[in-house]
Amino acid sequence: MSVSVTRDRRPRIPLKVTYKVIITNPDGSIAKVIEGKGDDPFSWNFPYLFYASLIAPSQSEQIVDVSGTALFLFTPGVPTEYQGPAVAIPYPAATLCLVNCPGTPNVPYKLKLPGIWLFSTPFSGQPMVSNIYSSLITNVTYYTPAISPGITPNIGATNTVTIIQSFTNTSGSPITVASFAVVAAFYPVTSSGFAGTPYFIDIAYFNLPSSLIWSPAAGMIVQATFQVPT
Repeated sequence: MSVSVTRDRRPRIPLKVTYKVIITNPDGSIAKVIEGKGDDPFSWNFPYLFYASLIAPSQSEQIVDVSGTALFLFTPGVPTEYQGPAVAIPYPAATLCLVNCPGTPNVPYKLKLPGIWLFSTPFSGQPMVSNIYSSLITNVTYYTPAISPGITPNIGATNTVTIIQSFTNTSGSPITVASFAVVAAFYPVTSSGFAGTPYFIDIAYFNLPSSLIWSPAAGMIVQATFQVPT
C-alpha cells in the first residue's frame, strides 16, 4: 500500500495554534498587541517530513528549502528530469533545530538565524517561504529565539510549546509587516554526526489580520504557541 499526500491539500493536524505580536515603543512601553490563531499553519514541508520519516530510506522524498532549492531525501542523486536548483541528501536520518543551532553562520541564506522570520507580504495559495522569499525583512535586528522548556507528555493533558522571538526596527524607516513564518535548521545525520552546515526549511506560517506599520527604533515580540493534545 502506498500513501500519497497532495501538496495543496495538507493533512489537518489536531493542534490549537495561537500567536501574539507585541509592538513596543523605543522606551519599552507597549504600543500595540495583535492576537490570532492559525487553523492550519503548517507548510507542506511539515507533513512531508513526517511521511519521509516513515518510509526512510526505502524511497526518496522531496522537500523545498526557504530559497526554493529542492532537497531530495534518501537518494544519492538528483533525478535527471528535475529542472532547477536541487541537492541530493542520501542519509537516512535528519533532525530539526530552532535554538543554539550549530553551523548556521555558514548557510547561504539572507538570514543566518532560524526561528521566526518576518515578511512584508502575506502568504497566499500554497504556503511556502520560497514563494515570498524576496519579501523577507532583513534590514532589522533579529534576536535569538527561545522555546518554552519542560515539555512532559501526560495522558489526557495538553502539551504547550511556545516559540518567542524579539526584534528591533533598526532600519531607520517605517516597515510594513504582513506575515511571519517559523523556520528551522534541517540537519542531515551522517555517519559522523550532524552535517556541518544545515539547510533552512519553513515549518509553519502566519498571516496577520492586516499589515502593520513598524516604526523606526520600535521593538517587536512575536510568539507562536502550539498546543498538542495527548
